[in-house]
Amino acid sequence: MKDLQVTTAPGTETLIVYEGAARVIREPKILNISGILDSPLRWLQIRKDNLVEQFANIIVNREKLTIALHLCDKDYFGDTITGKAEFHPVFIRFAINGDKYITNLEMAKLFKMNRSFFENQSTAMGLVTELQNFKAKINLQMEKSDDNRGNKSDLLARTVESNLPDKFNLILPIFKGQPKQTIEVEVYINPSDLTCCLVSPMANDLTEAFRDEIIDTQINQIKVLCPAIVIIEE
Repeated sequence: MKDLQVTTAPGTETLIVYEGAARVIREPKILNISGILDSPLRWLQIRKDNLVEQFANIIVNREKLTIALHLCDKDYFGDTITGKAEFHPVFIRFAINGDKYITNLEMAKLFKMNRSFFENQSTAMGLVTELQNFKAKINLQMEKSDDNRGNKSDLLARTVESNLPDKFNLILPIFKGQPKQTIEVEVYINPSDLTCCLVSPMANDLTEAFRDEIIDTQINQIKVLCPAIVIIEE
């Protein structure tokens, strides 16, 4: 270290000199947090005392199922906390109403490995057995049929329908962070290649109703907690 000349204030008894590079001065870090739908509400519940409500806003997009809290909305470095309602991984795993067709054996495996989500596990295992035996049963029916006049598709459809229960119940959450729902489900089979998909009018109705319900619940709680925050719907 080179010799330094330092002038101190009268009465100074100790002088500490640090050697080395000074700390790099950086711009403030912009905070962008994404979580489940109630994330903005949870942030406000803990930090509302440090918030100037008049300089914050909330943007709601019902189509995208998002609620975005913008803090210090006139500040370039203002933070954003975004909440999004997302389908639960279990709901996605079953691909309900997703028009995703898989083979009968893949569907059988799906049911077998996720039987805990069935209202009745014996129903799950019965479905597994029926799905695993589709080809054998249909081939047997075809051998017994003497009709060679183009009615193969009708025969296949009748065989498929006769071997599966019309409906069964699954108990699973539709959205992340939300409780489980009892959902009535049907297996749709494509007779031409025996691929399967899951269809549930009930799940579709619940999704549409729940979409507005959960967003409205969050908005109402935010209004009570921070009434001066502007809430805008896109």
